[in-house]
Order: sequence, then structure tokens, then C-alpha cells
Amino acid sequence: MRYLKRTGLVLLMAAGLSACGKGGDGDAASLEVDQAEIVSALNNELHTAERSCIPMPVRFAEPVSKDYAKESNGKQLAALVKVGLIKAVPADGGKVEFEPTDAGRDAYTGLADPAGPGFCSGTLEVDKIVEDKAEEERSDFRRHQVRFTYKVISPAQWQSDPDIQASYPDFAGLIAEQGKREFVAVIESRGQGWRVDKLDDR
Repeated sequence: MRYLKRTGLVLLMAAGLSACGKGGDGDAASLEVDQAEIVSALNNELHTAERSCIPMPVRFAEPVSKDYAKESNGKQLAALVKVGLIKAVPADGGKVEFEPTDAGRDAYTGLADPAGPGFCSGTLEVDKIVEDKAEEERSDFRRHQVRFTYKVISPAQWQSDPDIQASYPDFAGLIAEQGKREFVAVIESRGQGWRVDKLDDR
């Protein structure tokens, strides 16, 4: 009789463990990563980060020397004039000031705020996910570190101008290294999709 009771207890424990194992498989399945969701979150961040932009070195309507090309930021101004993003107009005292052309207005993202990022050439998007590493996995919170390469979507013709590239070397490097340079993002999810907590380039 005792043997039968013990055998029954063992069977019940085994059944319980089997049920737990099935629940674990379900939990693991529920934590599978949808790469399309991650790419969408990264692209949204890249679109708002406006990293493919070059700054306007002076404020619009700020008088500068007529010989501005000889000033410290003169090469940048001359390059922007050359590609048709800005134009110089006469100002008081024999000086000139700059205003955006129609093409410049289309490309500039900060006309209301001179501290804005400047003239943008297309936008960056994810090219390829290189690594997706889970840093924390819970039923109500997930945190991953993602490494990825990028590409420029709808680039402007002026981005390849040699004077622009020479005057804005960081921008030139960004364009030249698309598909090779990696960005590192920390992303988080609380069950309502992913959001980018931090984004850096290497």
C-alpha cells in the first residue's frame, strides 16, 4: 500500500514537472524577437536624429564680411553657395548676409531655430542588423543592445560635391562609410513595441 502511494506521488510530481516544462516553452516562444519591429524602431529614431545633415555656420540674416570666403568658416559658406543651398545678399556697411534658396529651404530642418541641424541629405535607415544581444529578459520588460550598419535613403545630389565633402569631413565620412560603419543602440520594450533608449555610432 505504501509502495502504491509512493508510486502515485512520483507520478504526480513527474506530471507537474512536465506541465512546468510546457509553460517554460510557451514563455520562451512569447519572448521571440520580431526583427521587423526592431528595425522599425531604429529607423524611427534615425529619421528624427537627423544625422545626415550639415550645419549652417552662421545665422541667417547675420551680416558678415564681403570677403567671407577668407574667414574661418568661409569654406563652408562658399561650398553651400556653390551647391545652391544659400545665397549672399547685400547688407549694411558693405557686408553681406545669407538666406536660403528654394532648394535650401527644402533641405533645411531648422529655419525657425538657427541652432537646428542644418541642411539634410536624405535620411539614414538600417542597412543590416549585425548583432542583437539580450541584456535583460522579463515578461514585463526587455532590454537589448543592437549593432547595425546604415544606409542613406533619398540622398541629395549635393552630398557628393567635393567642396561640401572637404568642408564637412564628418559628413563625408558618414556618407563614405554607409554599409560599413556600425551604430550601437540600446532598445527597450514593456510589451507595447520597442523604443530606442540610446544610440551611438562607433
